[in-house]
Formats: sequence, C-alpha cells, structure tokens
Amino acid sequence: MSVLQAVIQLSFWGPIILFTIGVPSVILNVIIFIGVKTFRQSPSSYYIVTQSLFDFGSLLLVFLQIFPSTSINRSSISCKLIIFFSRIVAPCALSFLGLAAFDRWACTSRSARIRKLSSIRIAHCIVSITVIFWSLVSILYLIFYDLIPPTYTCGLTNDLFQKITNFFLAPILGAIFPLIILIVFGILTYRNLHLMTTINGQQQSVPTRLSIWERQITRMMIIQTLLNVSCTLPQCIFLIYTIATVQQRAMKSLNQIYIEYLLAQLCGYIVSLDFASSFYIYFLSSSRFRQTTKMYLKRLLHLGNDQVTPFNISASTLPVTATKTHYRQN
Repeated sequence: MSVLQAVIQLSFWGPIILFTIGVPSVILNVIIFIGVKTFRQSPSSYYIVTQSLFDFGSLLLVFLQIFPSTSINRSSISCKLIIFFSRIVAPCALSFLGLAAFDRWACTSRSARIRKLSSIRIAHCIVSITVIFWSLVSILYLIFYDLIPPTYTCGLTNDLFQKITNFFLAPILGAIFPLIILIVFGILTYRNLHLMTTINGQQQSVPTRLSIWERQITRMMIIQTLLNVSCTLPQCIFLIYTIATVQQRAMKSLNQIYIEYLLAQLCGYIVSLDFASSFYIYFLSSSRFRQTTKMYLKRLLHLGNDQVTPFNISASTLPVTATKTHYRQN
C-alpha cells in the first residue's frame, strides 16, 4: 500500500472508528455524572459533562468530513463554518479538562481559601467565560479562512494571521500551554492526595463517604490527565517539527508531503482518542465508579429486582421498632 492510499484509507476509517467508540462514551458520561447525586454535587462533574458535550461536537465535525456534501472543501460557507466550530469545540473540551484538573487541585488543597474555588457557582462562571473566549478567538478563523484557488482547498487567506496561527495559536495556545497546565495541576493534585492520605493515616481518622467519592474522582481525573498528556505529546512534537521545517516546504518532494500529511492525520486522531475515551478511562480506573455505573444503569433500565433491598431494610428494622414501642408503653 502506497502512502497516498494509506492517507485515503485513514481519512475514511479513522473518523468512523472514533465516532463509533466516542458517542457511547459521551452519552454514558452525561447520564452517570448528571444522574448520580453524589457525582452531581461535585464541580468536577460539571466540567466533565460540559467537556463530554464538546467532545461530541469534535467527534461529529471529524465524522462529517467523510461525506462529500459536508466536506470542508465543499463551499466557502462550509469551509468557514467547519473551521469556526472546530476552533471552538476542541479547545473548549481541552480547556474543561484543564479546569477539572484545577478543580481537583483546589478541592484537595489544605488551604480553606483555595478550597472555596471548588464550587458549582464558580464552575458555571468559568465555563461561560471559556466558551466566550474561544468563540471570540474563532471569529478570526471565520474571517480569514476560505477556498484558495486554483485547487480551491480550504485555507488561510491572510499571511499575517497564518504566521500567528502557525507560531502561536496552534502550537502554544492550542497544544503546549494546555499540556503544561494539565501536567502542573496533575502533579499538585497527586501531591495533595498523598499528603491527605499520610495525615489521615497518622491521625487514624475514617474519611467520610463524600470524601471517598472525591478521592475516587481525583484519581480518575489524574489518570485522564496522564492519557491526555500521552495523546497530546505526539501532536506537540509534530507541530515543533512543522515550525522548524516551514522554510523548506518548497523543497519537499510529493512523497515527503504525503508522509507528513499521514503523520499529521495520525497525530490528530491520537488527540481525538482523548475526546472518545473518557468514560472508558473512568470505568477502568475506579472500582467504585464501576459499581455505581452498573447499579445506576440497572435501576435506569429496570433490570434486576429493585425491591429486595427496601424489603430487607424494613424487615430488619421491625424488631427494633417493636422493642422501642414496648419500652415506651412500659
């Protein structure tokens, strides 16, 4: 198989595979983190739900590119709109993952002042500000992206904005900076969690049920951060390579251009794995999350016998109630 054939096959099957495994992940994330009361009380759950919605938007935009009628090169309007929305949903999804990492750091901090930053009200404000920020940045793409003759492929029409995109927006703001944020807050959260475990062990205290759930979510977010770093790192390396060889573009052969395009596709799909796999990571990394998911889905789908537990609880309390009544009568 030639490099060009590999590019064509990857362009067709890559979006289908990502969309197939990503949609169930998004749906289950929304159902579990909204439906389960314990998760719903955590600000990180709000970030996870909003991230899942924008993950679905990213996967949908990638999936639509396999259809000629919705291709990015179909018309000037489709070129502008697809680029515009892709520059909103993908950065927002990555930003919400970073905000969830920040929330885990604030939640596990020993400082009461920092712990106040972990709240639903603050999460609502930050999510709105993040969406507005990336929407304003994406307006520039809406203006400067269009079909470029003679090939009429979708691309930037402004040289200055193209340099800003190549040297700042794509590598720094879109890849390296979020990666640094995730690494820093992931390390700080792990440190806070380790200190919390050490202090509880020395004091021989029993953590509350809510704190146990908070620790589970924190571990899940740390593992999700490690996955995101692993998925984003190849793209960062490829962007650095692209910037370093931008002056040699005219000297590259056609086969070399195809190879670089294939590598760009692979890096893009590896990053998209993070959009499609969050629920699976949570499910595999936490036994408590697995149990909660199974119990909630059984109750939601009316599977199993839900009346066993209430009946046993009532039966077990009958002797106690009778004893108390007899005692009051005496």
